[in-house]
This record gives sequence, C-alpha cells and structure tokens, in this order.
Amino acid sequence: MNRDNLIGGLFLLFMGVLAAILMVAIITGERPDITISPAVSTILMVLFIGGIIYGIWQSGVFSRWFGGGDRNAGGHQWPDPQTGRKSLWDRIRGR
Repeated sequence: MNRDNLIGGLFLLFMGVLAAILMVAIITGERPDITISPAVSTILMVLFIGGIIYGIWQSGVFSRWFGGGDRNAGGHQWPDPQTGRKSLWDRIRGR
C-alpha cells in the first residue's frame, strides 16, 4: 500500500465515522456534542500547524522565498525515478 493510499484510506474512514455520527443525530433528533479537553485541542492544533509547515518545507518553498533559488535548478524532481530519492514507505519496505 502506498503512502498516498494510506492517507486517502484514513480520510475515508474518518468521513465514514463522521457520517455515521451525523446520521444517528438526524435519526434521534439530538444535536451531537463533542467535548475535548483544552490539552487535546492544543496538541491537535500544534500537529496541524506543524504538518502545514513540514509540507511547505518539503516542497522547497522556503528555499525559494529566502534566496535559496530553485531546489533542483531545472533538474529532475521527486517522484521522477531519475532523482534517486525514494519515498519513506519504499525505504521502510527496503525497495
């Protein structure tokens, strides 16, 4: 299973759970009430913002913003097989 498929599967699972919760709420006529502690909400916020920053960092936008130029200067970019760079999932499986 590819990493992109895993993310899509997790998102699909999350949407299914959310749909089930909303259908039960519609059938019973009650409003769903989600309460989480402030610590959990802070952790989720930090993970979300950290993931955004990590994604921007991996895309090379920071190097272009701060004078680093284009990361590959017209060369091959990942996922082109000629770059030699493998995905994390392929490195874990030893491919």
